[in-house]
Amino acid sequence: MTEKISTTCLYILIFPIIQLIIQCDAPRKNPLDPENPDNIYHILEGRVKTISLPAQPLPDVTVYWNKQMTTTQTNSEGIFSFETINTQNGWLRFEKEGYVSDSTYIQWNNNKKIFVEISLNALPSLDSLIVFSIILNRYPSLQTEQIAVEAKISDEDNDIDTVRVIINHIAFSSDLPFNTSNKWYQKTFSIFDLSIPKLERLVGHDFLINVKDIFNHQFIVGRSTIERVIREEIIFISPAGNDTTSVNPLLIWQAFEPGFLFTYQLQVFTSEITPQLIWQKSYLDNNLTSYTVDANLPPGEYFWIIWAIDEFGNRTRSKPASFIVK
Repeated sequence: MTEKISTTCLYILIFPIIQLIIQCDAPRKNPLDPENPDNIYHILEGRVKTISLPAQPLPDVTVYWNKQMTTTQTNSEGIFSFETINTQNGWLRFEKEGYVSDSTYIQWNNNKKIFVEISLNALPSLDSLIVFSIILNRYPSLQTEQIAVEAKISDEDNDIDTVRVIINHIAFSSDLPFNTSNKWYQKTFSIFDLSIPKLERLVGHDFLINVKDIFNHQFIVGRSTIERVIREEIIFISPAGNDTTSVNPLLIWQAFEPGFLFTYQLQVFTSEITPQLIWQKSYLDNNLTSYTVDANLPPGEYFWIIWAIDEFGNRTRSKPASFIVK
């Protein structure tokens, strides 16, 4: 009796193991079973990260699978995933605000699962753009006309190749060199550079800023216009004509009333082949008609000029007036 009970117990213990083995070796008929060779589902997944180094995962990227017109978004780790029954080859497209859209072509090649990794390029952004007219009054009664374009641009990927200004109104474009001192892209153009007779032809027309990166992507990052050209001349009074002054000369000029808001800027230069700016005062009230140089000028020959600058940066400059400090 004891032997029969032991045999029964042994059978009870062994049978589940045998059943499990049979089940493991049984053909996988469930069409949703990932191990079934006839499984109708396929996995398309991947990771999106920044192109800048060190690469960081990009969350909230919208991913489009065009064969099924389905979308998903990357998670906080930059991961996305699709389950699909459509194994036609097609394009995966990636879009995120502030980044260049990109895509990659998917070829299944009888694969049940595909993993892709892609890096998105950040868009350059325009931090500041200043476009202004310049009138330089010269002897005897001449005017030099110029346009200045100054753009400050940020790019977290640091892959800017060139920055250009485009003026469609006159079919003009030119690169803006990068100033390593102030980190601006800037250049001043004469009317001869622009092939126009007068600056007024550009008032109210768009100046576009185009950025090209090292991957040959191009973007219009901003635009600006010239509001006015200030042709009125500021007239100096004294010192002038090599007057002798103290080390703190009093600069005097006629009242300037162009009919719009502006500020004055005063500058003193050394009188030599390559003049050196040695004193400057900016943002002076437009009601002033005189100002004392608040620095001791060493003995020597100098000249001074006065600018009127409006709220948009447009400006006019007086003729230079010479003086001597003894």
